Amino acid sequence: MLTRLDWYILKKFLITFVFCMLLFTVIAVAVDSSEKTDDFVKANLTTNQIIFWILCGFHSVYLGLALSVVCFYCGYFLYL
Repeated sequence: MLTRLDWYILKKFLITFVFCMLLFTVIAVAVDSSEKTDDFVKANLTTNQIIFWILCGFHSVYLGLALSVVCFYCGYFLYL
């Protein structure tokens, strides 16, 4: 059974974890997009095509985020 302190710590940790993962994802997308700007211009891509490329190209980032959350939960439930 989780005590009130456990819930408080878990809540603070998850908020910080999610915020950091979102921040790192935004930074990674911005850096990768800025590096590929010349390629986008040469290929005459529309905005929708660029957004689709970003969403499809970052599947490994999203998979890494999901994997880290799964690892966190596994470690948490092993502690119980």
